[in-house]
Amino acid sequence: MNVRKIPRKSVPVPVDDLQDMWKDVARQYFENQLPPIIIEWSFRLKASTGVFVSQVGPRSRLVSQEERHGAARRIRLSAPLLAGQSEAEIVGTLAHEMIHQWQYDIKKRFPNHGQDFHEIMDRMNLGGLRITVRHSLKQQVEQFSKYLWRCLGCGNSYRRQRRTISSRRHRCGKCQGKLAEILLTQSEVSQPELLVAHPSDFQSRQQIPDDWNPQQLGFEY
Repeated sequence: MNVRKIPRKSVPVPVDDLQDMWKDVARQYFENQLPPIIIEWSFRLKASTGVFVSQVGPRSRLVSQEERHGAARRIRLSAPLLAGQSEAEIVGTLAHEMIHQWQYDIKKRFPNHGQDFHEIMDRMNLGGLRITVRHSLKQQVEQFSKYLWRCLGCGNSYRRQRRTISSRRHRCGKCQGKLAEILLTQSEVSQPELLVAHPSDFQSRQQIPDDWNPQQLGFEY
């Protein structure tokens, strides 16, 4: 019997190289205090370049401390969005998620972009890294966004990879106007002039961000 081999998906850099990058950043900026963590490429993550995820909270007693700060959390990087990007972009994304790991593992807090995040980010950037709060790969994100909503009041546009916006529940973050879904043709899916908005632009507390897994706690970049 002839078995057809399925080609493996290529990744921007090998996982072993990611671990080496992690060790370098951990040594230089965290004094080797961070416990080891699984780092993996995701082919489904297309709304953000990276995400720190955990199955339990930083002080949860549902699992042991070893598991809570071990296999229960990991860093995922987007293979589609980081493909073709520079090593500096990849290291910057990884370092961003490592700050969230520090918040979770060392400070025992849920990841956020508060004052301590900015303090470490600024120190890393002074050391030559290129870290930002939000990534700048909007054009790459838009290539995977198949759905569009437009405000009937101000015309502001919102693109998503899945139907995570409800015209009944959500309002425009700019003017509070009503949103209408626009059916896109295949050629319109990749139009760069249709802007992507951050999920926080919506006022509804029922809004669910792209690529959010309700079984996990995560913070995206």
